[in-house]
Amino acid sequence: MTLSTFSFVAMTYNLWADFHLDDRRDALTGLFETRPPDLLAVQELRGVTRDLLDKALPDHDRVDGDAGWETQSNLWWRRDLFTPLEHGAEDVGILSPDARLFWVRLRPADGSPDLLFSTAHLTWPGHPDERSDLENRRVRQARAIGETLDRLAGRGACLFTVDINDIGPPQWELGNAGFLDSFTALGRHSPVTHPVVPTVAPGPIGTRLSPLASPPKAIDWIFSRGPLAVRCSEVVEYFQAGRAPSDHYPVAATYTFTRPPS
Repeated sequence: MTLSTFSFVAMTYNLWADFHLDDRRDALTGLFETRPPDLLAVQELRGVTRDLLDKALPDHDRVDGDAGWETQSNLWWRRDLFTPLEHGAEDVGILSPDARLFWVRLRPADGSPDLLFSTAHLTWPGHPDERSDLENRRVRQARAIGETLDRLAGRGACLFTVDINDIGPPQWELGNAGFLDSFTALGRHSPVTHPVVPTVAPGPIGTRLSPLASPPKAIDWIFSRGPLAVRCSEVVEYFQAGRAPSDHYPVAATYTFTRPPS
């Protein structure tokens, strides 16, 4: 495998909407001031956190869109490294208002192949529809995402970031569609990405659906396909004054474009 000289750091992060934001605002700002990625995908976005990230990432641009781009997910990129070509939001059956597969096509500054950068937040298992019939919606959603990315990126460079809300079947769908997560690509297992301990949330550790604590699990991923090589991957632990920025850990990975041998 021959590598180009162009490398970049991608990060995916579930921002936990605006829950307990006053208690974690400084930690959220501090994370991105300390470790600004070159590419950032987020889930559970809100207007207040979008504005916070714009301020914390002054060297970045993002998609300027309404609906789900304001209330679900968005994508940031370093403007000196990437030029946006087009963007879109595709319905892949996610059961939340304005939830989509969000994507932007980026052109690297060094002439490397165009990159399709995308994100989604798959349906939570506690959704009322899923609780009523016990059918796993995330398998169909992952299959639709694979088909949509086939159409948008083909076998070109593609990153798909996700809060997958599951620990098996949807990952298998993506793997069978030719995607590899940033840990498997390095011969590793992912560390836990949810829940973060300690949390700023007061009260018991169960949920409104059960008194049981949420089990530690890896549900935040960066998948890639095409001419990209993973150099390193990390579940990022960051606290400020003992407070975490979110109830998820961010995942960051460094990629380098590959090229045919000369």
